[in-house]
Amino acid sequence: MGTRQWLLSSGDLDRWTLGAAGATAASAAALLWYMTRGCSVKSEYYERVRRRLDLERHRRQLLTQQLTTGGQLMTVRRQLIVELPLAQLIEQLQSGKITATEALRAYQAKAMEITEQYNCITEFVTTAEERAAALDALPESKRGPLHGVPISVKDSIDLEGFDSTLGLAKYLDRPAASNATLVQTLIDLGAVPFCKTNVPQTLMSFGCSNPVWGVTTNIRDPARVPGGSSGGEAVLVAAGGSPLGLGSDIGGSARVPALFSGCCGFKPTCGRVSSVGETSFMPAFTGVLPTLGFLAREPSDVRRVLRLITTPLPGADMYRLDPLLPRVLWNESLESAGRPWRVGYLSELPFCPVTPGVRRVITETVSALEAAGMELVPFQLDCGPAELQLFLQQALPDNGAFLCRALENEVLDVSVADLAHGMKLPTWVRPLISWVLGSRYRFASSRLKAWTADTEQAVVLRAAQDQYVQRTVTRWRAARLDLLLLPGFACPPPPRDKVSELIVGGLYTMLMNMLNFPAGILTVDRETEEDQAALEHYPTPSVELQWFKEASRGARGQPLGVQVAALPWMEEQLLAGMCDIERAIEKHYRKT
Repeated sequence: MGTRQWLLSSGDLDRWTLGAAGATAASAAALLWYMTRGCSVKSEYYERVRRRLDLERHRRQLLTQQLTTGGQLMTVRRQLIVELPLAQLIEQLQSGKITATEALRAYQAKAMEITEQYNCITEFVTTAEERAAALDALPESKRGPLHGVPISVKDSIDLEGFDSTLGLAKYLDRPAASNATLVQTLIDLGAVPFCKTNVPQTLMSFGCSNPVWGVTTNIRDPARVPGGSSGGEAVLVAAGGSPLGLGSDIGGSARVPALFSGCCGFKPTCGRVSSVGETSFMPAFTGVLPTLGFLAREPSDVRRVLRLITTPLPGADMYRLDPLLPRVLWNESLESAGRPWRVGYLSELPFCPVTPGVRRVITETVSALEAAGMELVPFQLDCGPAELQLFLQQALPDNGAFLCRALENEVLDVSVADLAHGMKLPTWVRPLISWVLGSRYRFASSRLKAWTADTEQAVVLRAAQDQYVQRTVTRWRAARLDLLLLPGFACPPPPRDKVSELIVGGLYTMLMNMLNFPAGILTVDRETEEDQAALEHYPTPSVELQWFKEASRGARGQPLGVQVAALPWMEEQLLAGMCDIERAIEKHYRKT
């Protein structure tokens, strides 16, 4: 081979130079287009958000003017209305002692004050006044069971004419064409949706912030989270701004906010209530399934409402609106065991130990239930690296593809940043990072391995989940349990900048989703100085457990509660048991 073939002729050189110059120009043009497009996308993003916030701000100013009486929002009459227990509010609305318009304005005014402080509401429903006025025109014989009761609705649950944004700018100005089935059922029962509430970006966080609607803060400490993803709902209900809230739950999204805010949160069995009309970045779910849920002041409120929803009436029939929903009607015979409840209790998962305050309220609740005559037996759930990995794989079976797609051209919020970045890691990097982190990180390995390789593995994972459920049910039956008592989270509400690091603290609620067990939260006590001092003895063999310890410092006064669960389709038994447990707890703390 001659040297000529290894050299460029002058003509070749000219062509090469021209080609290189052309390629460079094309690259520069492409880069300029990309940068210009990026600037354009960002400009469009900020403009869309600004325009939407300006509109909501204007609407709130008008509503505030309409509600202000004698220079104040909350009159004595309104304060008396919002302080009524739900049962009494319903009774007075039915009798006409309180009109639907009065109840609406009382809760609008209270909610306005609360959201000014905690930023928990995204939109006030502009059609609520018209709805309340129409209800006031009805004769008493035509009033539904929830006649005139104001309700709040989580951002992601469709309300006709209003956005379901998930905290994403791309979902702004896309109002829902119809109500979610559960919302419509409640409207048919007489309820009045009056606001939508804030969520974390994409809903995939136990925090509650997004770049569109901003940060919802913890009621007792603005530096801490109120829980998520139904965080706005929990804050509004716990602060007295709504008698009933609609949330959703796929890993604790209704229960953890209730725990962190100090109210009752409830997740039914998937399929017990309709989930048609819940907006998600996922087109479908295959492993761990989401469900709509409830937030209220008391478990008796959830019990009352769920009984109404699952008892069809001619003009309010959830099963007619959603014919694919299993027709599991309310069964009153399940509300009593005919004997004292037999309750299993789990103080903590060794894989994810709880902080001293969380353990204390479990211990004290066990004592309260024993004093009330209930039978308490120790119980344990299988939970280690394999179960954590399985939950994560089944909750995001697409390996985060749709999550990352939803976040394209969006400003990334701190509440989901770690999750989003983790999902983008190449598969070959994951075992390497896991090896580098080693045993110093207890949970990182499971999170990094939570990756579904192919369709065959997807089937294997589904089988593994089914086997996990069957093992747990077999153990439950052998122990002859009615109910299970366990923590709701591993620590008190963490600071906002720590929440993404502590997602594994939600294992206690996540497992109930993977099992598809109905579960609810009861507030028991507050974090004390003694709980804080006992943090010195909290085990920290891994970096992540050290994070739990650090995040819990300064949490004095934060709510502490318990989670109660039952077997699938046993909501009647669970809610009756929760009411009895709540009474036993109240009696115990009155004595002490």
